[in-house]
Amino acid sequence: MIRLNLERWPAALVLLLLSILCTAAAGAETGSLVGVVRGPGGVGLPGATVTAHPADDHSATSVVSGESGAFRIDDLEPGTYTVGGAIHGFHPTSAEGVTVDSGRVARVELSLSVATFRDTMQVDSRSPHDSLEASELRESTARDLGEALAGKPGVWKVRKGGIANDVIVRGYSEDDLTMLIDGARVAGACPNRMDPPAFHLDFAEVDRVEIGPTTARMAAQGSLGGIVNVVTKKPGTGLKADASLVAGSWDMINPSATISYGTGRFAVLGGISHRSSQPYEDGSGALFTEGANYQSSVDGVDAYDINSYWTRLYFEPAKGHELHLSYARQESDDVLYPTLMMDAAYDDTDRLVAGYRWDSETGFLHAVRATAYVTQVDHWMVDALRTTATVAPRGWSMGTQANTRIIGGTAEGDMGPVTVGLEAYTRNWNAWTEMAGMGYMRQHSIPDVDMDVLGLSARWSHALAQRTRIEIGGRIDRVSTTADPSKANTALYYAYHGVESTSRTDTEPSFSLRIAHEFSNEFSLTAGLSRTVRSPDPRERYFGLRRMGGDWVGNPGLNPPKATGAELGLTWSTGSAVVTATAWADRVDGYVLVYRQQRINMVPGVMNTSAQSYTNVDANIRGASLDASMALSSRVSLAGSATYLRGTQDPIPALGIFSTNLPEMPPLTGRLAARWQNTKFFAEAEAVGSASQTKVNEDLNEAATPGWGIVNLKTGYSSGRWRLQLIAANIFNRTYHEHFSYLRNPYRSGYIINEPGRNLSVTFGWTY
Repeated sequence: MIRLNLERWPAALVLLLLSILCTAAAGAETGSLVGVVRGPGGVGLPGATVTAHPADDHSATSVVSGESGAFRIDDLEPGTYTVGGAIHGFHPTSAEGVTVDSGRVARVELSLSVATFRDTMQVDSRSPHDSLEASELRESTARDLGEALAGKPGVWKVRKGGIANDVIVRGYSEDDLTMLIDGARVAGACPNRMDPPAFHLDFAEVDRVEIGPTTARMAAQGSLGGIVNVVTKKPGTGLKADASLVAGSWDMINPSATISYGTGRFAVLGGISHRSSQPYEDGSGALFTEGANYQSSVDGVDAYDINSYWTRLYFEPAKGHELHLSYARQESDDVLYPTLMMDAAYDDTDRLVAGYRWDSETGFLHAVRATAYVTQVDHWMVDALRTTATVAPRGWSMGTQANTRIIGGTAEGDMGPVTVGLEAYTRNWNAWTEMAGMGYMRQHSIPDVDMDVLGLSARWSHALAQRTRIEIGGRIDRVSTTADPSKANTALYYAYHGVESTSRTDTEPSFSLRIAHEFSNEFSLTAGLSRTVRSPDPRERYFGLRRMGGDWVGNPGLNPPKATGAELGLTWSTGSAVVTATAWADRVDGYVLVYRQQRINMVPGVMNTSAQSYTNVDANIRGASLDASMALSSRVSLAGSATYLRGTQDPIPALGIFSTNLPEMPPLTGRLAARWQNTKFFAEAEAVGSASQTKVNEDLNEAATPGWGIVNLKTGYSSGRWRLQLIAANIFNRTYHEHFSYLRNPYRSGYIINEPGRNLSVTFGWTY
């Protein structure tokens, strides 16, 4: 294994990188060319190579686009140019006849389309969204998708250990968000959210991640706070391969390889990856297992050990028809979660997805898309490594076996300006828990619950004018949730909520209205209204666990939360700068809140007088974000972002809910980066920080969090098929933690985990 000791590291490297960043090319009596490279949905593509070819066939000039896809080419001789853009995974494109005058700045926009087999999942192609591209993943120290997404404006993570970070988007988390992988729903099995959906795939699978805004929720049932849609890599034509080896501090190692072959009508892809690491140290030098209740024998145990395998098959049986089939498996062993009472002994995932797409250039029905899938997770978690297990008869004092399976499908048809959709799926979730303190009596904490969903949707898009488009969408969903009466702990339901129900059916409509207007080529506006609904999940309604000192129980009477939201977005793209400002406000009727419920009925065997449970409260979530990037020269660019969020709730004194602050709301956060880059080499300095969070929920003993700030450095070199990258994160070795107490699970340990201290990672890559 590789161990990188960063107790002392050369300050000369810092000075070298900073000096490079301060170097900019000076312009002469020539012209300049600026613009933006965009991908699907208008998202800016960083890392694209932009080349200006003069009409007289003299040597071309190339640069690389920065964040938001912005680029600038200085010192161009006056004349006419063909400007091309290219990036791996997209069709190259070009704009011809671009005139560059002396002392003037010409502007051009380049739009790239996906170069591989066509996507089979469309969230909402006309709605603006943020995205995370594969090129950005390569420049990240993140160990999983949740951690990587946290670098985007309005997105945060919840850390529980060295991996398996959960995602928060604009204040929404857990089941308020829908996560799709190639159109397939994936859910974690653990009742304490140990394994969130973002955990169940590997980085090397990912081509891009689309983060849908709060007014683009119509594509999937239950998307109260938005959609995170993962698009995996698809094979192109010919033989292609990509291999990389990432090694870093604390014996982190991550080799991966993908190979594909395709003809005009057939393509196949396969990949493999391994990820493992020792527990990391925080800025004070303490391992993240210190301070938690681990036994001393935990020394030398991996923080995680994960192997992943995947394959994709694409076939075009006839013109306009496409079939695809994919399978992926992830095997996770011995994942440590110090913020929780247990760790994962194993957590295995299977994903099987089949899709069909048909396009026609004639006729009223001009496109059909369909996806069918099966996803399942098998998970065993136990406290065998904790001090609580030292005298337990079985070697562990608490263990939970959890399984979940989703079988479902979607179908969409485009009929002129109208798209009609059908979504159907069934999720089974089953979990049992045994504890030494209860004589290892088996309790069905998730009592074999079936959640059956049928949804119908339609959206209509129309151009009101040359620069104005309107889109109206609606859907209605019927959700039936049924627990096994022989396994459900109805005694707990009755003791704390006065009901014994084990089934519930919700039928609710949703709608969205959005309008997009381009005032000019540089300035555009989007505005939207929406109403979305989700049904409470099986844990929130039917969880049941008797515990010494305090029970944990679901609430069968929970109502579906309903969010009515408004959003306004402005994008200004001028010169080599791209600025996006977004503001949103949601009123959530029936937000699902954790609270302390008093026992209201005497029931034999229920000894505690109160339990942690769930109830509905009315809440407001509002916020704003600013994201900007600018190419200062052909080589130097700046980028920055900031997001502010505020969540409040209406108190219910009768239930002991007095606080006006929603729990687990992130504070003001920001990022600033400076980058020097040419077609082979880049260097970047990045500062990331957060304000303190004092607006906390006192009812749940949520703790305030101090502000923090760190600096990261990145540098890399690529030549031909090879690439090398070095990242130094948290270079000043700050000790800090982010503001998420993770109150929404039944097994939290109360331990606050700090973020990693100074750490280094090196990546070697090869592409064919």
